[in-house]
Amino acid sequence: MKVTFLTLALVLGFNAFAQTHQLVKHDGIAHQVNFIKHENNVIHYSQPGSHEHHKISSHAVASLKDLKSSEHKTVSSKVAVLSKADYHKVQVLHHQDHAVGLKKGTTFTGQLNRAKGISSSEQFEHTKRSVKYKAAAQGYPFVAINKKNNGTYEAIAYTY
Repeated sequence: MKVTFLTLALVLGFNAFAQTHQLVKHDGIAHQVNFIKHENNVIHYSQPGSHEHHKISSHAVASLKDLKSSEHKTVSSKVAVLSKADYHKVQVLHHQDHAVGLKKGTTFTGQLNRAKGISSSEQFEHTKRSVKYKAAAQGYPFVAINKKNNGTYEAIAYTY
């Protein structure tokens, strides 16, 4: 009998301490999650009733609401890229985890910009600017650039 009450108390106790939140993505979809932590532009969570660990980019999440205290936290604002002139709004994602939860768009490939007399870091900055122009012209707010060893690059554009 003691074992039954102890088991029942533990099961009900775990539900009382679960960090149940509502995660709202920029595309309007809301998810009930158990929030774990938010670090390095990545939100770590699990599904209610599951111990499986999931990740999502904070760029894809609009807000996080604590269902117990009704505390509402804005995680990121939606980036609207309307034309090529908005290239400065395009964000370069530096890590693969920063794209989790975003929809993959188009892929850009090309040669790294080579100019005589400037350093390789300046050359990469020129390449980043050119890729941001291409992404902005097509309305993509995020881009991830992968340098190749043979002097080329591959850039993947992402959207909400």
